Amino acid sequence: MTADPAPRGDSLEVHLLRYPLLLGARTTEHYDEVFRELALHVSAHPGEQDSVPARVLTMLDQLGRHYQPQQEHEVEREEAIARGETVRDMVVHMPAGAGEAGRQIDALLDETDDYCRHGELLTLAPADDVVAFRKWYLAEVVTQADARPPTPWPGELR
Repeated sequence: MTADPAPRGDSLEVHLLRYPLLLGARTTEHYDEVFRELALHVSAHPGEQDSVPARVLTMLDQLGRHYQPQQEHEVEREEAIARGETVRDMVVHMPAGAGEAGRQIDALLDETDDYCRHGELLTLAPADDVVAFRKWYLAEVVTQADARPPTPWPGELR
């Protein structure tokens, strides 16, 4: 596997070096919980279209239609965890516009984390390592979309 980001046509290979498998799974689980609770909130408050929950769900709907094929890495991650692995280099295939989407997602997830911190949801705010992982992951998408080289995960592997 090469370590160079490889934009090809309208797709992008994002190289996630030293990807902490268990932390990646915990991050996915946390945000899945938050997104489920936000969906419940929006269904109970349909008139709040400019609220954080409504904006996050709109973003998720748009991303789900555009980025769904890149979820293959989550299957790869779960299989590696089942084999007892804790770290591996991974490649995620994304549309070329993923860099700008990564910037937008990060900003909106910062708002979502604040929403949790202020007790607006039952789901607690994410742990510091979950936020650090999310920020690293999205920064890798952004920087590699800008044709800069990947940076390995700098933190612990738990």
